[in-house]
Amino acid sequence: MKTVLTTLNAKYIHTSLALRWLYVANKDQFDIDFVEYTIKEKLETVATELLVQEPDVLGIGVYIWNVEQTRELISILKGRKPNLIIILGGPEVTYEPEFFLDNWSVDYIISGEGEFVLGELLSVIEQGNKDAIIEGVSNKQHISKVIVQADLEKLVQLTSPYSLERDRDELKNRMVYFETSRGCPYQCQYCLSSLEKGVRYFSMDYTLGNLGYLINSDAKQIKFLDRTFNLNKEHTYSIFNFLIKNHRENLSCQFEIYADLLKEDMIDYLNTNLPGKYFRFEVGIQSTYEPTNIAVRRKQNFPLLYDNVKKLMDGERIDLHLDLIAGLPYESLDRFVKSFNDVFSLGAKEVQLGFLKMLRGTNLRKNAAQYGYEYEAKAPYEIKYNADISEEDLGRIHEAEHALEKFWNSGRFSLTMNTLFDNEYKGRYFELFDEIGQYYKSHNLPHRGYQLEDLFRYLHSFLLSKGIDLFNLLRQDYYNNFTRRPQGFWEEQIDKKKRKQLLYQIGQDKDFLKKYNLTRNIIEKQTAVDYISENTFLLTIFLLKNDKIDRLSVQYVKCVD
Repeated sequence: MKTVLTTLNAKYIHTSLALRWLYVANKDQFDIDFVEYTIKEKLETVATELLVQEPDVLGIGVYIWNVEQTRELISILKGRKPNLIIILGGPEVTYEPEFFLDNWSVDYIISGEGEFVLGELLSVIEQGNKDAIIEGVSNKQHISKVIVQADLEKLVQLTSPYSLERDRDELKNRMVYFETSRGCPYQCQYCLSSLEKGVRYFSMDYTLGNLGYLINSDAKQIKFLDRTFNLNKEHTYSIFNFLIKNHRENLSCQFEIYADLLKEDMIDYLNTNLPGKYFRFEVGIQSTYEPTNIAVRRKQNFPLLYDNVKKLMDGERIDLHLDLIAGLPYESLDRFVKSFNDVFSLGAKEVQLGFLKMLRGTNLRKNAAQYGYEYEAKAPYEIKYNADISEEDLGRIHEAEHALEKFWNSGRFSLTMNTLFDNEYKGRYFELFDEIGQYYKSHNLPHRGYQLEDLFRYLHSFLLSKGIDLFNLLRQDYYNNFTRRPQGFWEEQIDKKKRKQLLYQIGQDKDFLKKYNLTRNIIEKQTAVDYISENTFLLTIFLLKNDKIDRLSVQYVKCVD
């Protein structure tokens, strides 16, 4: 009996640690393999590739990002091979297995951590005892109420899922997902992690041994899956210390941090010892309104969190990604704006503005009527409105979120945006993104499919509509997006023929070249030129110094016919 495990990842760079755990836990007892795809691939092609392997059993990981594609894929597979046995697992199906058994053409669902349960199920299928009752396994005749947890001490005795030979050559191209613990101690009512019992840790020897392997490999990104990485101070310090002592260039590590739990000595340790561009912290703040946090049972001390995040930022060693959720109970538009401005005032490089999803199994979904929620029936189950915020208000926040992504989180407009926040929009962070979003909407500008030049043109047009002229700063931001001279400028003022003529003449100006230690070739090949006045031009020269781009901006005065 041949078994194939698969899932549809959100992007190619993502990898499925779950598939690898299932594989290493069962490869010595069964004819089993795994293969990954992405949600953007043609499902007919995916189905064909899977069936070519002639599986008797197909196991599929189902997540909020691939629900609809997985449903369609199963329909195609069953249409072509009706006797194919399909097993589902993953967070999307774990807590409501009866829904998927009733509505999808599948045979079994595993709820929880299925590494060892899968082996039990495959054994009974091989034996022809397809209706045997197994804890954590549901079928049409029996719905299990058990959410299984794997024995971590047994998992660490298996072949490591992090060092499979088949993955070695791809480590440099894809994100490595890594877990040092499972479970979450918190009870946030919108989160599936709140349904798990307790926190369990992998042994430190196992964790550091696998991290050592990845550090010595070509891996470039390690994303730690721990729900609250810094829950246990000793555990956290041991891993941070190991990573710092074994730092390697071109490797970055990403963690989900509960900033309230950070202590002064840990912050000082990181700010003193951590190499730059090595760690990235995701900090889930979600809301700064205490009635909202109480309603969703989210324990948070925002003043303490604020101070800790500020200290990390002042250390300038860690990139911080701060999360907010729009649509939580009791948070009206005005109160959400306050939460946004509270969080944005920290000045993090990224502020992730998400929208509440009513995930299957969560208590907030079960109690949706209490807060007047209306939400989409299909994944990702995003809310439409609730008793405190209207559909129109959420639409407005969506427009602001598009502007936030383009003009702040992209990092492309840092000079312009920081100037706006220091002056015209001081303390009114959401208002700027809101106004840009409404400008986009009123002018029917596209949110997707634009070129970089379009973004600069749109922002310049918006600012002029507000009586704000930051043309020169925008020009600087534009050129800071390039490591070599771009083909053009976002607002062309000199035609190609005149530009070529001007660069030729500057290249002949020996006094100018000597003054700035330039050559004719640098002027003609590495210099962008923009019009300032009738005979004054701005030169932006792209120079490579010590393997880094240095952009030299100088004015050049010359009368050109």
